[in-house]
Amino acid sequence: WLKQPRQQICHLSASISPAMLSTFRASVRLAAPQKFFGSLGAPRAFSSAPQRFSIYRYDPDKMEKPYMQEYTIDLKECGPMVLDALIFVKEHMDSTLTFRRSCREGICGSCAMNINGKNGLACLLFIEPDAAAIEIQPLPHSYVVKDLVPDLTNFYNQYKSIEPWLKRKDTKAK
Repeated sequence: WLKQPRQQICHLSASISPAMLSTFRASVRLAAPQKFFGSLGAPRAFSSAPQRFSIYRYDPDKMEKPYMQEYTIDLKECGPMVLDALIFVKEHMDSTLTFRRSCREGICGSCAMNINGKNGLACLLFIEPDAAAIEIQPLPHSYVVKDLVPDLTNFYNQYKSIEPWLKRKDTKAK
């Protein structure tokens, strides 16, 4: 039930004022039991046990086959989202890990990847502590540039071909 308010915040943030958004976030924090939130009001992981992550690795420069590499993270040291874990691995364990990220709010879609067999945004998916490793792979049915970075050339070409933006019927000369 914690995922739903976060998604509502992301979708509402583009259409409401900052004051209203702040009030909404505060009401979500008050409605949930205090044990689910850290000192800054952000949801926190429920376990202090180390969590294993199995991350897809591929470097085209090395001409090796892709493989899954396992990392173990203490959940007290990173944020509650899967994207936080990836950033923690990149900053503290393996600086060669490559992935896309941008807004951290579930709007841009840059951090889209396959997590435990389901496609989703790493910035919106909570780390759910488990004895099994959380498996993170790039989006299926797309070419991989490196590690978790898919080649989006085909996607952008299709997006451009359908022209999903507003167009004026008449243009005014300036």
